[in-house]
Amino acid sequence: MTWRRAILGVAGVVALGVVCLVGATNVALKSDWLSARINSDPATLLVTYTRARSFSPGRLRFDTLVIRSRDSNIEWEARLEGVTVSVRLLDLLRRRLGARSVRANTLTFRLRERLERSEATPARLARYPRIAGFGEPPLRDRQNRPAHAGNPWRIVVDDLSVGVVREIWIDSWHWTGTASLGGGLDLFPGHRAEVFPAELSFTGGTLRFGEREAFRETMGTLRAALPRFETQEYPGNEVWKIMSGTVLLRGALRGLDFLSADGEGLRVAGGIGSARIGVVLDGGRGRARVDVDAGRVVAKTGPRVLRGSARTVVHAREIDFREGVVSFSGSTLALSDLSLDGAAGEAWAGSFTTPAARVHLTDGSLDARVVARLRDGRPLVALLPSGPPKWLAGLVDLRDFGAEGHVLHAPGRLTIAKARAEAGTFSLSGDYRQTRRRTWGALLVRKGGLSVGVGLGSGAAFHISGATEWFESEGRPGGLRTDQPRETGDVAATRRSK
Repeated sequence: MTWRRAILGVAGVVALGVVCLVGATNVALKSDWLSARINSDPATLLVTYTRARSFSPGRLRFDTLVIRSRDSNIEWEARLEGVTVSVRLLDLLRRRLGARSVRANTLTFRLRERLERSEATPARLARYPRIAGFGEPPLRDRQNRPAHAGNPWRIVVDDLSVGVVREIWIDSWHWTGTASLGGGLDLFPGHRAEVFPAELSFTGGTLRFGEREAFRETMGTLRAALPRFETQEYPGNEVWKIMSGTVLLRGALRGLDFLSADGEGLRVAGGIGSARIGVVLDGGRGRARVDVDAGRVVAKTGPRVLRGSARTVVHAREIDFREGVVSFSGSTLALSDLSLDGAAGEAWAGSFTTPAARVHLTDGSLDARVVARLRDGRPLVALLPSGPPKWLAGLVDLRDFGAEGHVLHAPGRLTIAKARAEAGTFSLSGDYRQTRRRTWGALLVRKGGLSVGVGLGSGAAFHISGATEWFESEGRPGGLRTDQPRETGDVAATRRSK
């Protein structure tokens, strides 16, 4: 019948068209035609693949698919295996890789921030991931490129699903294990980017800071999204100003030595226990809580060594990446089974709280009021300078010892102001300042009716007669308890010692 022949004819034409389209797709995949056009600017975007084929129009399969990209802020690489992609073929005509869905068996992901020359220290670079095809070290361009230079391809993935995430390496933090990923993205390298709501579910793994193992058995979820933004307007960590999402993670703590990985200041080692992290962000603002239990901690500062266990609850009640500040008011640190080299006797315990505390993210400066409660004052005795104050404190039983003070810490400067400690009839008041060039301060130690003043510089100057009056006078302009002390003998001695 005529109508049957017509239907068969149309079907045949359609089938032939499908075969031709599939055949043309396979020819394009196996030749250099497609990759040459996608990778016209390999310094910005490079897509490579192995064993590509197509069995139906718009449906592509790859054994491996590697996407590498960079802009003025970051460099990254995503390596997927066992990949099936449903693409909109017409998008290829307008320099766009539009994928309705991407399904992959496995994924490894690496990202690193491009650095200024001064930031590219050997210690930091040793922790960074290597990304083939990008130079070492990953430095920022000396001259800023135009905001919309070049004509890169745009990558849009509506629905991404990965069965097993094996590796996530971002700057110094390197996680390996088992996780699953779902989400999507819209990337126009060097111009714009958007991350659709994504979820990363961890079912196990190990997190390292460089080579130092920090956590095992990582479990939990991470959800995140970024609105469409101009990448030039949010360089580096500026992207946190528009980040939204939640984090719920827990893991077995394997050590705290990553806290002093660069070998400066306080050195921390040991610390076996557990950790829980919870974060909520909405447009760069939110809150967080971190609970850590750590045993067998060893902390070294100068010649002093502190050993024991710690439990800390960090309350970041107010996170504001837009303003660059984080409030840690209400955070606590509880110490137990502690011993301090030079402090004889049984192990002691203590707690520290921050009724008020703020950190400025631009320079890492800290402004905090700290309150401490110690079982006894032996740690204080061990830290006092040699002489009458140490001798006097060592004679008294400093039980149920309380202290508080205002701590200001900024690059190159430390201030401890209006500090006061008490235990029974013993008390200590003082102010202390330290810069890169010098240190100075004043203490007043009291026991009953006896008072001793201590001027701090390169050494200690003691004031027994009229100690209280001397201490009060050092709080006037130019005194040892002020930001700009006069040229006293103590300060002059400090300068000569440098």
